[in-house]
Amino acid sequence: MRLWLACLAMLATLLSAPAHADDNRPLTITVELAPDGLAADVTWKIPANVAAGFMPDLLPPGGCVAEGHLRSWSDAVGTWHQQQWVCQQPLKGQAIAIAYPSANPGLATIARLHEPGQAVQTILLQPGDTVLQIPAAQQGEARASTFAEFLKLGFEHIWLGIDHLLFVTGLIIIAGTWRRILVTVTGFTLAHSVTLGLAALDLISLPIRAVEAVIALSIVFLAVEIVKGPRDSLTWRRPVAVASTFGLLHGFGFASVLREVGLPDQGLLTALFAFNIGIEIGQVIFAGLLFALLRLVTRLRPAQGEMAGLQRMAGYTLGIVASYWLVERLIGA
Repeated sequence: MRLWLACLAMLATLLSAPAHADDNRPLTITVELAPDGLAADVTWKIPANVAAGFMPDLLPPGGCVAEGHLRSWSDAVGTWHQQQWVCQQPLKGQAIAIAYPSANPGLATIARLHEPGQAVQTILLQPGDTVLQIPAAQQGEARASTFAEFLKLGFEHIWLGIDHLLFVTGLIIIAGTWRRILVTVTGFTLAHSVTLGLAALDLISLPIRAVEAVIALSIVFLAVEIVKGPRDSLTWRRPVAVASTFGLLHGFGFASVLREVGLPDQGLLTALFAFNIGIEIGQVIFAGLLFALLRLVTRLRPAQGEMAGLQRMAGYTLGIVASYWLVERLIGA
């Protein structure tokens, strides 16, 4: 019984994350250099889920001053700021400070450097990084560097995207055995990989708020099935069918972060492939840990009633949290 309570405590801790579960978009910075390199238009966008007390500011390097007023505006996806900086020395090779008023709420940073006549450079910073170093020279985008950066970005996205992980949790509970879990998770992977690629390449586009609402609805759907328990329904007989269907929509959710980042001009397919692989690595690790926990519980041979009771509690917990997300996302759409 203590292990059952520990399992529930772990699930409750996971579910206590912020309600904007899939709004783990990064801080995005765009630096457009003037031809002489002594001036730049700097734009940064703060995701909509960041509270007012955590919104960062950008500080120009020494020798650079802000010219004119700071332009600010907000829309459905975030708060935007734009300013022109004028420098005594070229901005290239200097550092821009990212100043948070209290602490970084877990935002990664994606910077895009536009230089006349050059390919756009993408710079990825982790949440602990608060200094954006502008490269002194055009470095190009080596395939190995691009692959590593987007691999890490994909891995972090799945672990911060709690709603995606909760959907996988529901699939594992329903699938039950490791063979069915393997088939089910593979179906989910293949499905979201297709729409991730199509959406990231702008071949298909859906409103992200609507997608996020349906992602929350997919968790509610699984939660209802879990609470009702094993029965003769398509979900319990063929969980891979449900995983593949909803996986198509989850792919659009995964693609939202790539829309924020912008795929690099060079190594586009490499970046897209690495991002998807990063998602799958994170997903496999999570599924493996959860399956190991479930196997540990099963080895204790709990009574059938206790197992059914824990399953219903997990279903209710998933359903309540996902329903809250669903209402919130519909209101904010």
